Amino acid sequence: MAHLESARLVELALGSATLPEETHAHQHVSTCRSCREQLERMTRVVALARSVDAADLPVAPLGRVWQRITQELSQTTEPRHRPPGE
Repeated sequence: MAHLESARLVELALGSATLPEETHAHQHVSTCRSCREQLERMTRVVALARSVDAADLPVAPLGRVWQRITQELSQTTEPRHRPPGE
């Protein structure tokens, strides 16, 4: 029996599969342990992602931080510390 493609499982986990696709996929998942377990994991990830508050999301560093990183990287042509023996 061929397993469902990951993309199909993702659509199921997201709830965006069309009805005919969903029916066939659910029939397969009911008999295929591997696909069922993969769908369960994806569904948990989707549920967790949807429960994240905006305050929990990382904030991008300030522009001046990126400027400093870029500046330092452009000045560095070789590692500052060489391993012993080189």
